[in-house]
Amino acid sequence: MADFIDEKDSVKIMQGIGVQEEGITLMKDKSFFRLVLVKDVRNAPANIIKQDMLSIGGDVAVNKGCINCTVDKSDILIMGTMHQIKLLVKKLKTQVSEIPSIAQDIEMLIKQT
Repeated sequence: MADFIDEKDSVKIMQGIGVQEEGITLMKDKSFFRLVLVKDVRNAPANIIKQDMLSIGGDVAVNKGCINCTVDKSDILIMGTMHQIKLLVKKLKTQVSEIPSIAQDIEMLIKQT
């Protein structure tokens, strides 16, 4: 029998399975999918963020006009596990333009959860 569970239950379930605490610490950020909305991102940074997230197994939804620059800006929807989003933040901190600032905003959001 299979069942959907929510994020809060994932740690309890891993404990019930008998997973080592170190393993739980490593896996809990991989156990639930997250969505992060960032508003008004210029095309080039939006495309860079999308490519960085794709490289670590997540994705980013952008306006269809970002690729061919028929829009100036797009809201972006970052999709991935908390683990992937944390990896993305590290990658974005090394980028140029306003991208490190976006990384800081996401990092602050992570700290609030």
